[in-house]
Amino acid sequence: MKRASQQQMEAAVASFKSSGLTQREFCLRENIKLPTFSYWYRKVNVSSATPVVRFTEVTAPLPSVGLEVVFPNGVTVRGIQDLYQIRQLI
Repeated sequence: MKRASQQQMEAAVASFKSSGLTQREFCLRENIKLPTFSYWYRKVNVSSATPVVRFTEVTAPLPSVGLEVVFPNGVTVRGIQDLYQIRQLI
């Protein structure tokens, strides 16, 4: 296969997914270089993946009575009123 466009490679990846073949078998059948196809397969899968949400807004249903710090060893400190106190604990 000559240099393919992004659309052609995305179509090839879609065709591969429904083919039931290994990447090697598919590339031999379609006359695509395996490293080229592997690159596009990863690229298409990364771009079509659902983005990972790193932060979520949290709202308290009741008024807060202070902040809470949970340490890796399980110790929990509750009722902290300002961020300076948290800084001292950490």
